[in-house]
Amino acid sequence: FKEHEMVKRMLSEDIKFPAGKRPNLSLETLELVTRIDQIGRSSTDITDVCWRMLYYANLVLRREPISLVEIGGGIGEFYALIRALGYKGDYFIYDLPEVTSFQQEYLRVVQERTGLQLLPFTLKYDFCISFYALGEFDDNLKSGYIENVVKKCPHGVIVWNPHSGASTEIPFDCLVTEQYDGSKLLLW
Repeated sequence: FKEHEMVKRMLSEDIKFPAGKRPNLSLETLELVTRIDQIGRSSTDITDVCWRMLYYANLVLRREPISLVEIGGGIGEFYALIRALGYKGDYFIYDLPEVTSFQQEYLRVVQERTGLQLLPFTLKYDFCISFYALGEFDDNLKSGYIENVVKKCPHGVIVWNPHSGASTEIPFDCLVTEQYDGSKLLLW
């Protein structure tokens, strides 16, 4: 999975995540996370991309969401990781059809190799998350996700990184809490 060019671009494997922001994990959770992150790779170390996802997952879990919708789930690794950290609520990945097939196959392998039970997706949600995906969309597609998903969620966490020539305007009410590498962490 992770050798496919589309997946490599989605995972942004060239990032370096600061060691000081890495969450502390129990040994059991660390082993589970390692097995998830190793799928499709040969290295045994947890990647910086995975540490970044774990950082965001902990940020989301501290807000105690009942149900989540993720815009642009990539291969589905964030979903698998947040389940590994103990999230039990409803979850839905709202993504492009061509990416959904990657997600389904990757999550099937995660479940097979870890024993982690990945619950079926639901369309009910009260908390929106999106990590870098909105930066992949042009303004027209992005506005559809914002109007139909973001603005309908009372709470959320988005890493906002328009890098594909799309507008940098944030067209909804939120709090910008962190900025780095051209990205902004948005909370509401």
